[in-house]
Amino acid sequence: MAQLIKITKISLGVLSSVLVMTHAYAKNVLLDACSIGDGLWGNQKPKLEKGKSEFWIQCGVFNQELTKEKVNHIQKKVDASINVKLEGEAKRCLIGPYQDFTTAQKQLRSLQSDRLFKHAALREVNLALLPQVEEPIESAPEAVSEPEPDPITIRKQTKINNLHFVVPFTDDSSEGFYMENSLPWLRATSLHAQEICQQIDMDLVTKEQWQILLDSTIMTKDKWPVLLPYWGADNLGLFKDGAARKLKNTSMLNVMCTKKVEDEVVGNPI
Repeated sequence: MAQLIKITKISLGVLSSVLVMTHAYAKNVLLDACSIGDGLWGNQKPKLEKGKSEFWIQCGVFNQELTKEKVNHIQKKVDASINVKLEGEAKRCLIGPYQDFTTAQKQLRSLQSDRLFKHAALREVNLALLPQVEEPIESAPEAVSEPEPDPITIRKQTKINNLHFVVPFTDDSSEGFYMENSLPWLRATSLHAQEICQQIDMDLVTKEQWQILLDSTIMTKDKWPVLLPYWGADNLGLFKDGAARKLKNTSMLNVMCTKKVEDEVVGNPI
C-alpha cells in the first residue's frame, strides 16, 4: 500500500522519547537527531532573543553508564529530566530541556554546588534549527477500534471567582512526563493538551484567566508545577512571570484546564 510522507518539525522533548526505567530513578536516551546546541561557557549569556532558544544543563561526559548514585546526586539538585546522549563510547549527561534561561541558570548553580558536578555548564539550542523527521501516513488506514484511554486524574485544582482550574494527569501518554517536587507531571503538545481538556469537559486557559490564577498565589502555596510553562488557548505559552506568547505547537509544556462553575472559592492541594 502506497504511503504519503509528512515532514514535521520535532521539539527537543519529543526527540528524547526513549525511556529507560531502573527502580527508583529514570533517564531518557536522546536520539542522534536531537540537537544539544552550543555551550555557554563561564558567565556567557544566551546568544538568541528570549523565546527563540531552549537550554540543556550538561552535567558531564562519561565513559560508563550513569550509576544510580550519580543519578540520585543529580536529582537532588534539579527537577528536570535527566538524559543521556550516546556519542560513540562516550555518554553525555544532559538535564532539561529548559525554555527559560533564568530557571536553567539557577538549576545549574544548584548542581554545581555538588563537587561531582562542579564543571557542569549550560548549552543553548536554536529552536529555528530543530531537525525535521519523516512521518509515514497510510493512504487508506483500516478501521480499528480504539482502546479505552486510561482515566484522567486531577493532581492540582482550585476554584477562583467561578473559575475551576485543574492540572490533569494520565498514565496513557505517548508524550511523557517530567519530575518536579518529586512527582511526575504531564507534558504534552498543544493538540494533546486540548484533547485532554476536552475529555474532562473543560478548555485550555486564556491569558486573562491565567493572570487571575497567578494573582491568587495558590500555585506557589500549593507547589503547583512551574518549571515548564503551560499551554493556553490559541497556542499561547503561559509563563509563571505572567508572560504569554505564541510557541510551536509541538513544544512539550504543562497542561492546565478550566471551566466556569458556581461554587465558592476552594483550594484543594494534593
